[in-house]
Amino acid sequence: MKSIQTEKKSNWKKINKVVLRVDSIDLHFDEKENIIFYCGFENISRGRCKLSVLEKKKKLINNLFIHNDKALMEVKVYYISSKIEKLIRLLSHKKNTQKKINVTLEISDSLLINQNGDLYINDNTKVIIDKIYWSIPIL
Repeated sequence: MKSIQTEKKSNWKKINKVVLRVDSIDLHFDEKENIIFYCGFENISRGRCKLSVLEKKKKLINNLFIHNDKALMEVKVYYISSKIEKLIRLLSHKKNTQKKINVTLEISDSLLINQNGDLYINDNTKVIIDKIYWSIPIL
């Protein structure tokens, strides 16, 4: 994820999905389960992403935050505890180490990328996530 600001606007296209490739996973367990996914991008050329799955509290909304001063996107996804437990079970069944887990985020506002896949960011940006799709290869 690189903040590019010198190209003409006509060279940019809008994307409404961010596709993440999970590189590693940490499970944090204290009073509540908390899963941290460290990811790369499938449809953005540079940067990294930290996706946190946290227990749902009132009025918390799934969102992504893009820093304008570093190549980092932070995603926060909120599920009820039973859904977090189910996700942990599904992850524990993953046997195929060749294929990566993919997470597709459908977002409320579009982002701009150029032909090289560089992300256009002027300021710190927070975007609401409308839908989340998990692809977990089992075999």
